[in-house]
Amino acid sequence: MIRDVYITRIVDEGEGNRKFGFGITANDEQSVYLPGNMIAAFELCEDDVGTRNKMSVDEDKQGRSDLVAHTILIEDSALQQAYEWATEEIERLEGILQKHGIEYDD
Repeated sequence: MIRDVYITRIVDEGEGNRKFGFGITANDEQSVYLPGNMIAAFELCEDDVGTRNKMSVDEDKQGRSDLVAHTILIEDSALQQAYEWATEEIERLEGILQKHGIEYDD
Protein backbone atom coordinates (compact mmCIF):
# COMPACT_ATOMS: atom_id res chain seq x y z
CA MET A 1 0.00 0.00 0.00
CA ILE A 2 1.08 3.60 -0.53
CA ARG A 3 1.10 5.99 2.42
CA ASP A 4 2.31 9.47 3.24
CA VAL A 5 5.05 9.02 5.84
CA TYR A 6 6.77 11.64 7.98
CA ILE A 7 10.37 10.66 8.66
CA THR A 8 11.01 10.87 12.41
CA ARG A 9 14.49 9.34 12.83
CA ILE A 10 17.48 8.45 10.65
CA VAL A 11 20.53 6.55 11.91
CA ASP A 12 23.53 6.35 9.58
CA GLU A 13 26.75 5.30 11.27
CA GLY A 14 28.78 5.47 8.07
CA GLU A 15 29.87 3.10 5.34
CA GLY A 16 29.56 -0.55 6.35
CA ASN A 17 27.83 0.30 9.63
CA ARG A 18 24.22 0.40 10.81
CA LYS A 19 21.68 2.35 8.80
CA PHE A 20 17.99 2.48 9.59
CA GLY A 21 15.20 4.90 10.24
CA PHE A 22 11.65 5.35 11.43
CA GLY A 23 8.63 7.32 10.36
CA ILE A 24 4.97 7.73 11.13
CA THR A 25 2.06 7.64 8.71
CA ALA A 26 0.30 10.93 8.16
CA ASN A 27 -3.27 9.69 8.38
CA ASP A 28 -3.46 7.00 11.06
CA GLU A 29 -0.17 7.41 12.91
CA GLN A 30 1.21 3.91 12.40
CA SER A 31 4.96 3.53 12.94
CA VAL A 32 7.07 2.76 9.87
CA TYR A 33 10.50 1.08 9.86
CA LEU A 34 12.92 2.33 7.17
CA PRO A 35 15.51 -0.39 6.40
CA GLY A 36 19.19 0.38 5.83
CA ASN A 37 19.15 -0.37 2.12
CA MET A 38 16.48 2.31 1.67
CA ILE A 39 18.49 4.83 3.74
CA ALA A 40 21.50 4.20 1.50
CA ALA A 41 19.62 4.10 -1.81
CA PHE A 42 17.85 7.42 -1.24
CA GLU A 43 20.78 8.98 0.66
CA LEU A 44 18.55 9.83 3.62
CA CYS A 45 20.13 11.71 6.50
CA GLU A 46 19.14 13.67 9.60
CA ASP A 47 18.23 16.62 7.34
CA ASP A 48 15.32 14.52 6.05
CA VAL A 49 13.73 14.20 9.50
CA GLY A 50 10.33 15.91 9.42
CA THR A 51 9.81 15.59 5.68
CA ARG A 52 6.72 13.92 4.27
CA ASN A 53 7.21 11.36 1.52
CA LYS A 54 4.98 8.92 -0.32
CA MET A 55 6.26 5.42 0.43
CA SER A 56 5.34 1.91 -0.53
CA VAL A 57 4.79 0.13 2.80
CA ASP A 58 3.66 -3.28 4.01
CA GLU A 59 2.98 -4.95 7.34
CA ASP A 60 6.22 -5.44 9.30
CA LYS A 61 6.39 -9.20 9.81
CA GLN A 62 9.56 -8.87 11.95
CA GLY A 63 7.71 -6.75 14.50
CA ARG A 64 10.03 -3.72 14.54
CA SER A 65 7.04 -1.44 13.91
CA ASP A 66 3.54 -1.47 12.44
CA LEU A 67 4.77 -1.14 8.84
CA VAL A 68 8.01 -1.47 6.89
CA ALA A 69 8.84 0.80 3.94
CA HIS A 70 10.08 -0.67 0.67
CA THR A 71 10.71 2.43 -1.40
CA ILE A 72 10.09 6.15 -1.61
CA LEU A 73 7.85 7.12 -4.49
CA ILE A 74 9.31 10.25 -6.02
CA GLU A 75 6.45 11.82 -7.89
CA ASP A 76 6.34 15.34 -6.50
CA SER A 77 8.55 17.80 -8.25
CA ALA A 78 9.23 21.30 -6.97
CA LEU A 79 6.63 22.55 -9.45
CA GLN A 80 4.00 20.11 -8.11
CA GLN A 81 4.74 21.15 -4.52
CA ALA A 82 4.43 24.84 -5.47
CA TYR A 83 1.11 24.14 -7.19
CA GLU A 84 -0.24 22.34 -4.10
CA TRP A 85 0.90 25.19 -1.84
CA ALA A 86 -0.72 27.78 -4.11
CA THR A 87 -3.99 25.82 -4.22
CA GLU A 88 -4.10 25.60 -0.43
CA GLU A 89 -3.29 29.30 -0.10
CA ILE A 90 -6.03 30.28 -2.55
CA GLU A 91 -8.54 28.19 -0.58
CA ARG A 92 -7.41 29.83 2.66
CA LEU A 93 -7.76 33.33 1.21
CA GLU A 94 -11.17 32.54 -0.30
CA GLY A 95 -12.30 31.38 3.13
CA ILE A 96 -11.22 34.68 4.68
CA LEU A 97 -13.08 36.66 2.00
CA GLN A 98 -16.23 34.59 2.45
CA LYS A 99 -16.06 34.92 6.23
CA HIS A 100 -16.08 38.70 5.90
CA GLY A 101 -18.74 38.76 3.14
CA ILE A 102 -16.42 40.17 0.49
CA GLU A 103 -17.42 39.48 -3.11
CA TYR A 104 -14.76 38.38 -5.60
CA ASP A 105 -14.57 36.93 -9.12
CA ASP A 106 -13.27 33.41 -9.61
